[in-house]
Amino acid sequence: MNLQRRKSILKDIRRHGFFNACLLATIVLLSVMLLSGTVVSTSLRKGMKNMQQRLGADIMLVPKGSKEKAENMLLEGSRSTFYFDDSVYEKVESINGISQVTSQCFLKSLSADCCSSEVEIVFFDPETDFVVAPWIETEYKSGLSGDAVIVGSDISSEDGTIKLFGQDYPVVSKMARTGTALDSSVYFSSEAKDGLLKNAEEKGSFLTEDQKKSGVLSSIFINVKEGHAVDDVIEDAHKSIGDIFDVVYPKKLHASLAGSLVKITGVVNVISISLGAFLVAILLIINSIIMRSRKHEVALLRVLGHTKKRLVGKLVTEMGLICLAGSFSGCTLGALVVIPFGRYIGMSLNMPYLGPGFYGTVLTVALIISSVFLIVFLASIFFIIHTTNIEPYLALRREE
Repeated sequence: MNLQRRKSILKDIRRHGFFNACLLATIVLLSVMLLSGTVVSTSLRKGMKNMQQRLGADIMLVPKGSKEKAENMLLEGSRSTFYFDDSVYEKVESINGISQVTSQCFLKSLSADCCSSEVEIVFFDPETDFVVAPWIETEYKSGLSGDAVIVGSDISSEDGTIKLFGQDYPVVSKMARTGTALDSSVYFSSEAKDGLLKNAEEKGSFLTEDQKKSGVLSSIFINVKEGHAVDDVIEDAHKSIGDIFDVVYPKKLHASLAGSLVKITGVVNVISISLGAFLVAILLIINSIIMRSRKHEVALLRVLGHTKKRLVGKLVTEMGLICLAGSFSGCTLGALVVIPFGRYIGMSLNMPYLGPGFYGTVLTVALIISSVFLIVFLASIFFIIHTTNIEPYLALRREE
């Protein structure tokens, strides 16, 4: 497109400024709606899929009265301080019908040298673990020794180490992004607990009396053997260790959330379709008005020698420029509103929320802009062709 033609098209757009501004505003709203709805729905589905893949335990035992905190931990990654004596683990191991059992111990938000905010510190047993491993993005080759760590995706470790309480620890792997507080967690082997707590206390971190004890754990994850009932295992656990625990069902929790997700996405889809249909109707009305007001202009250009093909190209180009400006602006506005507050959206809905990364965002924006172009083209092409097909002398008559 040469400079003179570009100036002519921009001049025509400004000449019909009011209606084109209405068209632009409608395209912006349509783009915001499409991007926001797509990002929220996709992020919720990704979060649920991720959660389904990672909740690998049939049951989770936590200290009595800690069930709600434990469920929040599974959903949001938020840590709390509740503890068993580690003798409980030995008794659970001996229960009949268990195929896998592992434990974790975690500390709630200890300040560290590596980060501007506090980090969640988790101790686990790499030998028996089947809960942490599925989150690990890159497999570490050797065993997790006492001076090595696995970090969440938000933890910076550019030089391959992380400094905690004055001591450097080599980072052997990173966790996949979860969109929860797990992203700011640091995972240690259980054997590192005593040494790390000693360093933390020496550096002035406050530790409760329970945290100072070496023989404590926070949760026990259990997988039940095929052919054995979960209720029977729980009953045997009560017989073995008494009524000192609550039971969380990670897989059932996922199933319940999946049902809620269907309802939420259903509401989002109904709203999106209704609003989208309304905006498309407005596009049709605006395009009809714009083309009706330009009949005389198109007729004059026909008289001056412009072909139908050239006029259609000119009008489609004008629509394309307006569409490009509106869809890009709408996608930018939608991204600024939805993406930075993704974690807050997930917390508000009490759902796992895994927002798009940079490349995912770029791909989504490109898809939305392409979709808006197609919608606007379909909403305008009939009126453009109809207007350019009117005989010039009819269009120039006053009654027309």
